[in-house]
Amino acid sequence: MEHHWRNADWNSIRVFLAVARDHSFRKASEELGMSVNTARRTISRLEDQLGYPLLFRESEGVRLTDEGRRVVLAARDVENSVSDMWRVAAMAEREATGPIRLAITEGLGSFWLTPRIVEYMNDTRAQNRIELQCAMRSVDVLRMEADISVQLEMPNRPELKVKRLGYLHLVPFASSSYLDRFGRPKTVADMVNHRVVEQQTDQLRGYELDKIFGSKIAERMVRMKTNFSSAHYWAVAKGAGIGLMPNYAKAIGGDVEHVDLGFDFRVEIWLATHPEVAKSARHRAFIDFLTESFDDRRYPWFGAETMAPSEIEKQFSREDLRSYFEGFTARS
Repeated sequence: MEHHWRNADWNSIRVFLAVARDHSFRKASEELGMSVNTARRTISRLEDQLGYPLLFRESEGVRLTDEGRRVVLAARDVENSVSDMWRVAAMAEREATGPIRLAITEGLGSFWLTPRIVEYMNDTRAQNRIELQCAMRSVDVLRMEADISVQLEMPNRPELKVKRLGYLHLVPFASSSYLDRFGRPKTVADMVNHRVVEQQTDQLRGYELDKIFGSKIAERMVRMKTNFSSAHYWAVAKGAGIGLMPNYAKAIGGDVEHVDLGFDFRVEIWLATHPEVAKSARHRAFIDFLTESFDDRRYPWFGAETMAPSEIEKQFSREDLRSYFEGFTARS
């Protein structure tokens, strides 16, 4: 009897796993860089080869059939085997001075980690090239999209080596020019009469103002929305409105002031690596460096407890931090 998987190629399995994971042909096709029709044809061809349906097509998306759920388990084994094969081959080709590929959220990568990486490059004996990918989404290190990922949501793949690096505390900021023009809100309720700059990414879901003020008022309040932290910071500093930014935002040097509304939004910072990466000495050294970069004993604003922005400003008078953001923006 012919084996059902004999004619199934890796691309078909890859597409099936993406559709099953996203519960959507559209999302999966965007993730894989192909058209929706191509993704649909690929799944239909795989179903024909296997002899049974894998998905229920419904108006709100897709869900797995009983057979599809069983196939997903086998397909994930195939995915892991292929990924491990290429990972081992790639690492075998690299010498001790090979590149280190890091994916990190754009805000932490641009504002916080880049100065630290420069210090690492200047101080370390290793001559590794750092390939920094400031990603707006969580990358898949199992598929070799990066060696190491630093992200704001906990990775859910059990095969990964995962550790929590710290916490990011987001609090409201506005420019002095905006506050001079519109006044300083004292409570969340006061925000109904203010402009908001909102950042929304795969890892930061937005402010959900509609749940507080209702959809119509929230739509009026949000005057600008962006997915990039740098654009968000620049917009707030130029007076576009009030936005949530890391509690160390003023230390970066822009004209921003903390607007104390009595709350902060805390998210966890996670590190994820492929198990094979941990076997590389240069990667282990870089992981240690990343861990130190978010150590709350040296950088207490990454701790579990919220640190007031005014206290953080005092910390940046320390000798090791005095010039940390120097050159990024003009400081008064």
